[in-house]
Amino acid sequence: MRLGIGDDAAVWKPSPGKLQVITVDEATEGTDFRRSTSSLEDAGWRALAASLSDVAAMGGRPLLAVVSLTIPRDLDEQGVVALYRGMNELARRHRVTIAGGDLSRGAILSLGVTAVGEVRPSNLKRRDGGLPGDVVAVTGPLGASRAGLAILDGQVDPAALDPVLVARAVEAHRRPVPRVEAGHALGGSREVRALMDLSDGLAADLPRLAAASGVAAVVEEAALPIDAACRAVALAMGVAPARLALEGGDDLELLCAVRGRAFEHLAERVRARVGRPLLRVGRLEAGDSVTLERAGERHPLDVSGWEALRP
Repeated sequence: MRLGIGDDAAVWKPSPGKLQVITVDEATEGTDFRRSTSSLEDAGWRALAASLSDVAAMGGRPLLAVVSLTIPRDLDEQGVVALYRGMNELARRHRVTIAGGDLSRGAILSLGVTAVGEVRPSNLKRRDGGLPGDVVAVTGPLGASRAGLAILDGQVDPAALDPVLVARAVEAHRRPVPRVEAGHALGGSREVRALMDLSDGLAADLPRLAAASGVAAVVEEAALPIDAACRAVALAMGVAPARLALEGGDDLELLCAVRGRAFEHLAERVRARVGRPLLRVGRLEAGDSVTLERAGERHPLDVSGWEALRP
């Protein structure tokens, strides 16, 4: 085993010249999705997307997945087929084989997806390589999934919003897109020093990257790339758009630390190669704090993303 618990995926070296990236993610009804607001196809898509995103966050390409289903009594065979239909749709996009798995009965619908990918040793990225002076960046605007959750939860009246933004936000929540191509491109760059995915929100995940790297992180509020749907929903809720974007999980954008002087050039290369932007959100410094910079002043980052062990 080359890398065990503590990063986005484990890493195993099966033979010289190759590393396998192995990760597992659990999607549970009531916590990660609800059948009242999402289809079973959506639930299957989301479950696989989370694991593929973890592989991408290591700079790897996903190859196969196995699925462990816990099936409640009210879900019939057609429902199980619908779950797999959603997973297969995403798997085909990335040439991933769903190689098998297991079925069991239980009180709550749950999907455990283990994904296996591959990465060159020179392309393997971890969370712990960031250095003072690095630019912190993401592969796209933030907060669309959180906006979609607010709409589906009834926290805001969708009739008061642009229907195009409503549709985009709901789709972002129901079917988040793992940035597999962007992860592969970032993995191939020596200028990228640390990499992880944003499954729990920037406010939760950036402190993890900073702690693993032994540095401080500064979020530059003026640079924060907020999705238009997130901005509209936040204003309708009476919440600061930056707060909603910082706390929102499930965007599945990638978060990276890039050598400062190389950032602009790398951003252009990534956009040209995968059609995705690489957007600055802040920087790393010496120290151990995570702060929000607003109008030249530092403030504690008092926004928290999703934490699995938080009550």
